[in-house]
Parts: sequence; structure tokens; C-alpha cells
Amino acid sequence: MPTETPSAETPPRRMETPPQIETPPDETAPGESGPRFSRAVLALTAAATLAVAPVATAAVGPAGSGASAHSSPVYVLAQAAHDIGHNDWAFQGGVAGRVAWVVSYVALWLSWLLIALWIRWRVKRAGLDRADSRRRLWIKTLIAAWATEGVAGSLTLGAGLYTDWNSSTLGPAVLRASDLCSPWLSFAAVLLVVGLAEHRALAVRAAVLYAALLAIILMVPLPGPDAVKVLVLAAAVAVPALLDSGGSAEPGRERRPDPGSEPGPVTPPAAAAG
Repeated sequence: MPTETPSAETPPRRMETPPQIETPPDETAPGESGPRFSRAVLALTAAATLAVAPVATAAVGPAGSGASAHSSPVYVLAQAAHDIGHNDWAFQGGVAGRVAWVVSYVALWLSWLLIALWIRWRVKRAGLDRADSRRRLWIKTLIAAWATEGVAGSLTLGAGLYTDWNSSTLGPAVLRASDLCSPWLSFAAVLLVVGLAEHRALAVRAAVLYAALLAIILMVPLPGPDAVKVLVLAAAVAVPALLDSGGSAEPGRERRPDPGSEPGPVTPPAAAAG
């Protein structure tokens, strides 16, 4: 009787897991051509905040420094209405204070214009399709920055007008609340817009932290030099900028290797010999 020769069983083929390749900091994942700007905006916010640390009192106006957000507009309104001497709070601004207040708004306004144009140039250079929403990131950045400054300035002037034209006991509280209206909130607004557009959770969290620390500095008269307070504010975005070393454009997305470099199935030696 013929005997059957047992055939060697072929073990199942095993697929190797493709290696994970990190995306460089200024690039996006495959299929998403063009640079990313979240890390650049984080670094820019930290640099701008650090730059004004030596003149923190005039540029930022922390609580208890005598240069709060409402002081200069109130001085101007009281001077125009010939109320100086009638309202004591009108003296806290002064000529130097109102100049610093205007300079802060104008300097940040021009800075955001240049930054938005730079973003537009980078996106246009990348050659993105017209249907790509990232082509409009520069205008979203500009609108977020200018709108934040416009709202902050309008509320500050509105608080000054209300207090100057109304003898209500709410006047001091309204002025106190207007201290929150700072043009530096535009940095938090832009960080939020860019972080949401690029799906960068780190940038979004940094925007919220920056806004919260700025509100504390503007409202709570903390002890210590104003420069140190501004340095702490800068650290809130400097650390995320250092931690944002790349990765995918969206959380949880990993970059795949090129199709030509992807390894194929591994055939065991026993199966190859059979």
C-alpha cells in the first residue's frame, strides 16, 4: 500500500509592523503638505513676552503697578471732559501712561499684520490647493488678533466713559473689571485659532494657560517685581514651544512610511525551503 508522505505544514505568514516615522516640527503628515505654525506662534508669544519684561509695568500693566489697562484711557477722557480734579482716579494715568497704552496697541497691531503676511507667504510657497482650508489661516490669524485688540480697547474706553459720565457706585468695579481688557490677550486668541486649525492640543492648552495667567497678573496685586510676573507668563508658552518637537498634525495620527520603503511579508525559512 502506498504510504502518504506527511507534508510539512507551512506556518502562517507574519506581517511586520511598519516603523513609525516622526514628522519634523515644521511639516505635516503625508497628504497634508505645507508647514505648520503652532510651534512658531508659541515661540513668538514667548519671545514677545520676554522682550517686554524690562518694561513690564508700562507694557503689560500688572495689578498694583499703577499702570493698569484703564488708567490711561480714563485720564484722556477726564482731561477732555475737564474733570481732572473732580475724579481722583483720573490722575493715575498721566501722559507717559497714555503714550505707553497707545504704543502697546499699535505695536501689536502692526506685529500681527506682519505675522499674518508671513503665514500667507509660507502657505502660498507650499503650493496648497485652493480648496485647502489652511490657505485661509493667515486671515483667521489676523482677524483673531485684531478683533481681540478691538474688543479690549473698546471695552476699556467704554468703562472709562461710563465712569466719567456716571456717578454710580459701580464705577470703581467697572474700572477694575476693565483691567482684564489687555491687548496681550491677542496672543492667546491667535494661539487658540492656530492650535484648533492644526489640531494641536498642546497649543490650545498653552493658549488657555496664557490667558489665565495674564488675567491673574492683571487682576491680582501679587507681590514681587513686575518683570518676574511677566517672565512667569512667558514660561507658560516657552515650555510648550520646547515640548512641541513635532509629531503628527492631529493627535493620535502617525506618519506612515513611503510605499516603496514599506517591508513586505516575512516568509519563514522552513516555508521557503518547502
